[in-house]
Amino acid sequence: MPARPWRRAPASYSLLLGCLLCLAFLTLLQTGRAAAQAPGNTYTVQAGDTLASLATRFGIPLEELAAANNIADVNVLYVGQILNLPGGNASRPGAAARPGDTIRSIAEREGLSALQLAALNHTAPTVRLFPGQPVHRPGDIPPPATALRFGSVQIVNVPQSVVQGQADWLQVEASRPLPLTAHWNGVPLGIRPIAIRGEDGTGASRADTVTVWGGYIPTTALMGPGVFTLSLSYVARSGVTVTRTFPVQVQDGLFPYQQIDLPPEKVGLLDQELLRSELDHLWTIWSRTNTPIQWRQPFRLPLPSAFPMTSPYGARRSYNGGPYSSFHSGQDFAAPGGIPVVAPADGIVALAEPLTVRGLSVILDHGAGLFTGYWHLREMLVAPGALVEAGDPIGLVGTTGLSTGQHLHWELRIYGLAVDPMSFLTKPLFSLLP
Repeated sequence: MPARPWRRAPASYSLLLGCLLCLAFLTLLQTGRAAAQAPGNTYTVQAGDTLASLATRFGIPLEELAAANNIADVNVLYVGQILNLPGGNASRPGAAARPGDTIRSIAEREGLSALQLAALNHTAPTVRLFPGQPVHRPGDIPPPATALRFGSVQIVNVPQSVVQGQADWLQVEASRPLPLTAHWNGVPLGIRPIAIRGEDGTGASRADTVTVWGGYIPTTALMGPGVFTLSLSYVARSGVTVTRTFPVQVQDGLFPYQQIDLPPEKVGLLDQELLRSELDHLWTIWSRTNTPIQWRQPFRLPLPSAFPMTSPYGARRSYNGGPYSSFHSGQDFAAPGGIPVVAPADGIVALAEPLTVRGLSVILDHGAGLFTGYWHLREMLVAPGALVEAGDPIGLVGTTGLSTGQHLHWELRIYGLAVDPMSFLTKPLFSLLP
């Protein structure tokens, strides 16, 4: 039987065959990518990965992950590099990405915060995920308050969220003395050892003791809302810097808006150069963190009687009809001139002098980077270096500086950041210690 002459396949058939081959190739390629990232004992480095972020993601101490992969410089990785995961909990339960998913689409589908979900997965809300890629949700990862794989650091208590303008407490327990440092959104925190106790809580034996570290996580009224990163680091005995990061969500503080009308003779006090110069002077004081902790119990009000509170902390302010370009950094009390102002807690007088914008001013250093300030006084009753106890008079209410009437401006700063002082009326220093 003579061979059939060769015929050209119809164009539609060729197109269909090409599409099927392309689909098969893409499926094979996608399967390979998914397999490379699937839970197991290895991980393929992706763009944006760091060794520190991967150590946090898989619950492996950074120094252990570096040693398992013969990595001398923990800051050097390349895309496509395959890492061994020694004992990593890569199979931790989580959501699985669908075709076309992003962090944002998963968050919307599951009723979660896209920003928080992105922080938990060390990526951005709009990054496209590959099908089947594991996505950790807030409930899938053990909270930081439980034991964790972090070398000599055994327990880390980090708040999951903080309201704008508030300060929350960070507490860490380590099995040996070590040089621990903490950074909050890139700013160093004054975390320090605050107690040494036995692991069984008795404190009976130095051989079985843990060092308890503590420090505040401050937020200003203009920080966020959003998810920010808190990192803890120390240098291990091997010389490798061990780091873990924790996401903290800053929630909206819902602050009011105020219009302030200044008399003509005080408008000049809004000069930006004048404000900047005075702030620079005060930062030399607020930056001190080496003063021993002076207080333990909640603060008291700085006035002996309950005078009306007027302008609250965080209020957005407009002066003489201008834009709302600043916020109120403290709490105001409408008190008659000459009323005594008292120390709300034990401290050391760090400043007592006339300032151009803030008027006659007193600043108390309460230790470990926490300061309170008292502006617009009529008279100062203390001198720098003096030790004061809670309830001691430090000045008299006045209206000096940038003020439109007799009142007390009470301010609280942690590591130089102004936070709401009213929250410290119910907050002891060591709230997590037994």
